[in-house]
Amino acid sequence: MKREFAIEISERALIFLANRPEDLQRFLTASGLDGIELLEGTGDSAILSAVLNHLASEESLAKEFSEEEKLKPGTLLQACATLDPHGSSSW
Repeated sequence: MKREFAIEISERALIFLANRPEDLQRFLTASGLDGIELLEGTGDSAILSAVLNHLASEESLAKEFSEEEKLKPGTLLQACATLDPHGSSSW
C-alpha cells in the first residue's frame, strides 16, 4: 500500500472518531493526548498511526469504519503496517 493512501485512510479514521465522542474520548485517554494536541498533530504520522491502531484494536470499530468507508477486508491493517511498519507506535 502506498503511504499516501494509508495517510488518507488514517485521516478518514480520525474524522470517523471525531464523529463519535465516546470513542474519541477512549482514544484520547488511551493515547494520553488531549484535544488540542490531537488537533495540532493531525499531520503527524505517529498520531495518525495511533488512530489506525486504536480502530484496529477494537473489532466493532474496525468493522464499522471499514464498512462505512467501503474498505476491502485487510485494508485497515495494511494501512497500520504502512504507517508503522515495525509496530513501534508509542500509543
